[in-house]
Amino acid sequence: MTKDVMISIKGMLFDVAEEAEDLEVIQPGQYYKRGDMHYLIYDEPVEGTDEVTKNMIKFNDNCMTLTRKGMVNTTMLFDTKEKNLTNYATPFGNLIIGLDTHNISLNKTEEELSLKINYSLDINYEFLADCNIDIRARELKH
Repeated sequence: MTKDVMISIKGMLFDVAEEAEDLEVIQPGQYYKRGDMHYLIYDEPVEGTDEVTKNMIKFNDNCMTLTRKGMVNTTMLFDTKEKNLTNYATPFGNLIIGLDTHNISLNKTEEELSLKINYSLDINYEFLADCNIDIRARELKH
């Protein structure tokens, strides 16, 4: 896969009332691999402002780390071996996010990479929802 990619991140949140909410971000970005770790880097515009949040997704078959810097600052670790807590800093205050990762699935071909994660989400030590993330990166044809 080339360095320049189109990144699609789809998330589905199932809340306590069993209602699903779909979220999707599609942005151009960069892909590279170092050792057994894959990296996706992209900027995400912040709606209603001129600001962007810089994102780096670092992953392999067993874990994923999402680092966000900008109006939102956090490092979120998705690891099937243990539940992880992190600080999620927003302009409106900080939240404690708990991530209990159930499954990580990575598939890679010459032209596309796919990462799927199933996890439970807590906010400030209260269960919020069961979630799915589907991250895809496809080569940009020049």
